[in-house]
Amino acid sequence: MTKREHPLKGEFDTAAARWERTTREDGTPAALEIGYADNGLVALRMAEEPDGDILIYTPTEWEAFVGGVKDGEFDIASWENEPIVEVVEDDKDS
Repeated sequence: MTKREHPLKGEFDTAAARWERTTREDGTPAALEIGYADNGLVALRMAEEPDGDILIYTPTEWEAFVGGVKDGEFDIASWENEPIVEVVEDDKDS
């Protein structure tokens, strides 16, 4: 499936988009790819799963996201002190 339709933002054609893979600080390839469509939409996807889920942004949303990244809104000092989340499945038979 090359065309993804967002109900509010429009169509994003993954085959026609120009994709760039992000890089780590040391220059090695990172996990994300950013896609730029001719209609102005921007998408994010996992590089190892090009046919998987994608996030679609309008140009304004993308600018706000990039601005937030540059301002450190999404920085995490360390994962070491983050709580461990345990998924517990409901026992429907009890």
